[in-house]
Amino acid sequence: MNDVEKYEAIEALFDKAIRPALVSDGGDIELDLVKGNDVVISFQGACGHCPSSAGATLAGIERAIQQNVFKEAVVIPTNAYGMKEVEDEMTSRFGQQHPFGGKTYEEQIAERTKPSPLARDSMGNPDGYSHKQSYVPDGKGKAWPKPK
Repeated sequence: MNDVEKYEAIEALFDKAIRPALVSDGGDIELDLVKGNDVVISFQGACGHCPSSAGATLAGIERAIQQNVFKEAVVIPTNAYGMKEVEDEMTSRFGQQHPFGGKTYEEQIAERTKPSPLARDSMGNPDGYSHKQSYVPDGKGKAWPKPK
């Protein structure tokens, strides 16, 4: 099934099953683009301001397309409720100190991802690369010979 056939089948599905339910609540849906597995839609009217447009409604639309048109469909809304607000909130918090004190988000991630000073690989290297020989003393207290 090519993209044009998918577009027509999805539009028919919208007209038959999805659009009547949305219109009864004062909203609508527009199919913007079908490219490969991506199905780009826009909510209109009340649907653009309804919290369920980013949750249950979106999941229901995606499920209906997957069950009736093609299984690999991924629905991408251009204007679902709350998407911009969530993105703005995350960007505004990134890099700021916690309101109750503490470290910034970047500092917390850096702290959690740094290796433990006790961590060693099977050859005794602290960086985790077993292919490099380390120069720690062997069991007799002698250092291993350095490669030439």
